[in-house]
Amino acid sequence: MGRDDDTAAVADCLTLVMPLQARRGMTDADFYEYWLNAHVTLPARFPGISSIWLHAVSFDDATWPRLPGVSHRPPSGDEFLGVPEATFVTLEDLAEFQAASKVQMDDGINFLQEMIAYRSIADATQTVSDRTGLPAPDGHDDLVRHLLFLRRRDGVGAAEFRSFVTGTLAPAWAASAEVVKLRRHLFEEVEVTLDHPGVRMSRPLNRQYQAALEVVVADPGGLDRFASSPAWTQVTEAAGAYCEAVHAVRVNRCITTKYQGAITLAGVRGVAVADVIRRLGASSQLDDAVSALFLPAPAQVLV
Repeated sequence: MGRDDDTAAVADCLTLVMPLQARRGMTDADFYEYWLNAHVTLPARFPGISSIWLHAVSFDDATWPRLPGVSHRPPSGDEFLGVPEATFVTLEDLAEFQAASKVQMDDGINFLQEMIAYRSIADATQTVSDRTGLPAPDGHDDLVRHLLFLRRRDGVGAAEFRSFVTGTLAPAWAASAEVVKLRRHLFEEVEVTLDHPGVRMSRPLNRQYQAALEVVVADPGGLDRFASSPAWTQVTEAAGAYCEAVHAVRVNRCITTKYQGAITLAGVRGVAVADVIRRLGASSQLDDAVSALFLPAPAQVLV
């Protein structure tokens, strides 16, 4: 069992959760094509970075239940199309990645208008529960995933808000029989951690988020049952008191490109190529000798 599916394991030193906006004038289709099939092959190859999950998301497709008096969707200019999550075991690993990844940073301007890197330090990120059996999903499961981005209400202190999320909200929802995974992040104020030249990297404080939750249920009916259960109703009033916004995006695909140091097929070849290899059962493409043609040094590819 790995760090991310063992709730008692030692936390990573740093987790970055990074909402992405497409470059102005770029179609959604071109954004996903470039992000998932060109840019995607860069980050997983560099040293220092431990795990990478890519979330292709949609506000239009979100079915998360609404909280009374709480904003459920940002203005259109603040919406985003993708959310990568990256983990680093130590600060030395982060420095090693930063030193090695200039070509990745320079590539951002080709498809990004904005990337906000929210930092969650050490055990501020926690997988509260996980019964999916999929610590490294390849984007082909049928689970119903949402990412919820939380903004604290004016007058609520940072420590008070964090205590509510960690001590009340996340445990209540994770305890539901319908929730098969809940992963929690508590964010620091935005500072530029991974600098993409020419890409907007920050927002005013009143447009930043202070926490995020990944909540997964087995099927659409499970989300309906969750919304009518005590796990939901018992915290509805408190959530409205602490949260100005709970902006929910549906995760249409969650794809792992690196998991605890091991690069995946999608990380080596891109998502579209990995998909067709799997769909056609092209097992010869999974040989280490083939992977070695695409990697700078011998490496075990996670398939």
